[in-house]
Amino acid sequence: MTANLLLPTAPPEIPAERRGPAPPGRTDRGAAPRPASEVPGATLHGALRRSSAERAFGADGLRAALDDGRWIEPWSGVVLPSERAGDPLARAEAALLRAGPHAVLSGPTAVAMHGCTEAIADRTVHVAVPYDRQLRPAPDLAIKQTWVREADVIELDGLRVYALDAALAEMLCTGERRTALACLEQALAALGSAAVRFHAVVTEQVARRRDRRGTRRAAELLELARLGPSGAIPVVARIEAALPTGGRS
Repeated sequence: MTANLLLPTAPPEIPAERRGPAPPGRTDRGAAPRPASEVPGATLHGALRRSSAERAFGADGLRAALDDGRWIEPWSGVVLPSERAGDPLARAEAALLRAGPHAVLSGPTAVAMHGCTEAIADRTVHVAVPYDRQLRPAPDLAIKQTWVREADVIELDGLRVYALDAALAEMLCTGERRTALACLEQALAALGSAAVRFHAVVTEQVARRRDRRGTRRAAELLELARLGPSGAIPVVARIEAALPTGGRS
């Protein structure tokens, strides 16, 4: 069973009174925004399927809101209020709506959801989908087909997210080496006395991956990871020292 060991800085649970999207726009230029509770298909962070928005505002009303910039369509088929365009949670919610009901936030996006600040700089939303879901990547939306194990999926802020150990295992195998190791060490440092156990759990996640690509590299990074407070040697220097001569990844 997957251990869902969250960082202390993971986003807090949203109180019930905050559950609902931002005012969803206007049905005409002079009308007041409709309450979120009145919008069919309303979501926690404000993203809507375009079909739901058209039912709520009318096709002409939504088109006007998109034309004048009050709403945006970050990816085909999903829309957001423009004031939430830079909100990572709203963008993640929109990505999941675009990707389908069995999609899950993965890689740097999932790790950032757990509080790993080293992954926050990656603006691209990373989503994993089952192999039977055919979906093309789009700007700022990375889609990966994989075997989605529901035992590895948890809910954070109302969104489907890989548990921290599963997300880190994926990053160690397929992500940028420096970021992956930095995120792993940040998690280990935050977990204190549980770090040794968590390190073993991530190692187990890597060992049982059906997709074996990158597992050798992940094992090397796990060996490099410090279980105690970071020493004087920075992550980049330790990774470069471990690389074969002339080799980088």
